[in-house]
Amino acid sequence: MRGIGIAGLLVGAVVLAGCSERSSTTAPSAPLASAAALSAAGFIGDRPYTWSLKCSGVVESYASWSWTAAGAPITGSEKFEGCGFSATFYTGTGVRPAAADGLSACVNSSCETWSFDPTGSFKAQLKGSRYEICIFKCNNKPLATATLNVDS
Repeated sequence: MRGIGIAGLLVGAVVLAGCSERSSTTAPSAPLASAAALSAAGFIGDRPYTWSLKCSGVVESYASWSWTAAGAPITGSEKFEGCGFSATFYTGTGVRPAAADGLSACVNSSCETWSFDPTGSFKAQLKGSRYEICIFKCNNKPLATATLNVDS
């Protein structure tokens, strides 16, 4: 049997070093594509939205809304807000689900449903009033009014 020689040992050591375990400290990998990224078709993924509710009157007003997909409410996207007995203004934020292609909302007794392109932005406004319940004579003045704005 012939000896390997110094050159053979060096090649073996280099190959062995290349196969050895690497340090656990590595550079961070490239970030995954964000859900807020743009595709050729537009925005994909969940997106933030803002809402505001302005109320006035002598009784409470209510607003409720839900993002929809193919006309059905998306579970977990429902929101309900009420306002007090005087002029008030509330604002907030939420997340419009990526699957949403519509919004269904009610303000007091007024309800409306909108459809939109899920890759685009969307704005809606709905006003509603509450009237007194009367049996004989009513003045038909609203006891409360409210306006809901949604911007996504």
